[in-house]
Amino acid sequence: MMFSTINDLIPAALAVISIYLLLQWYLRTLTVKEFNQKYVLVTGCDTGFGYLLAKQLDVLGFNVFATCLTKEAISDLHAICTKRLEAFLMDVTKKEDIERIEKFVRSRLPKDTGLWALVNNAGVMSTLLFPDCYSRKHYTEVMDVNVYGMIDVTTAFLPLLRMSKGRIVNVSSVLGKITPPVFIPYCISKHAVEAYSNGLRCSLKLQNVTVHIIEPGCFMTNLTSYEIIENRSRQDFAAASIDVQQFYGNKFFESFISNLRIINTVADTNLQRVLSCHLHAISARYPKYRYRTGYDATIIIPLLRMFPVWLSDKILTYNYEIPAGVKKH
Repeated sequence: MMFSTINDLIPAALAVISIYLLLQWYLRTLTVKEFNQKYVLVTGCDTGFGYLLAKQLDVLGFNVFATCLTKEAISDLHAICTKRLEAFLMDVTKKEDIERIEKFVRSRLPKDTGLWALVNNAGVMSTLLFPDCYSRKHYTEVMDVNVYGMIDVTTAFLPLLRMSKGRIVNVSSVLGKITPPVFIPYCISKHAVEAYSNGLRCSLKLQNVTVHIIEPGCFMTNLTSYEIIENRSRQDFAAASIDVQQFYGNKFFESFISNLRIINTVADTNLQRVLSCHLHAISARYPKYRYRTGYDATIIIPLLRMFPVWLSDKILTYNYEIPAGVKKH
């Protein structure tokens, strides 16, 4: 009788699960109305995802405020976009810039209209090196942009987001979930973004402002350019103390630099995958709280996090040389 009952329950359970998944899929396809009456602020629009997102939002009919670090990027966006997009200079590490742009945005919004979405996209990559090669500056320059800049921008524009019952889209990374050995400063910043976003989501839930996290894997942008990463790693290794350089040795360092070329191999060139996550988070009636995209973000990293620590550490360092100082002992 028991087995008969269980066998009867299985089809019913599968039917309920199927209906739930179908309903969820359908709800995810619904979008908000009147894009042309909604205003979106995107930070870090000089290149990469921010640049592409600002253009696509303009095409879709949103009113876009795009922040940049260079006048060239502003001119470029104004040349190829409609008048719905306004680009301007703003450094997220400078509070005076943020305050100035908040006043500017407020002056551009129609009466009794708030900001529909804030996309905290501005971010920088740290030097890829070894723990004792980093100075405090390496950590602070990443945290200032990726974390404190995000916090300051969010705090400044929160009243306008409350006004429209809007949403905040924070760009994190799959490296906010795991820390490979040479990404320590960057990973610290992205772990902080995860913590901030999770706390912010809970705090703002009763204020009718939602928070959504984008967690891309490795995609081919300026942040992941091998040439840029190699040049900076060489410069900063050369600036490390003689004792540190001798401990690692030239053979170890050159092997490490060679291994960095894997970035060009594994980096996904289809940036539209990430943009689709951004656009859904902004335009969907029922957006997800968390978006992961890229095969490393959806398959490799989740698997590594399931492994025992000794095994995941072994995988993350399998192709590393032994430092010269360790060999001597």
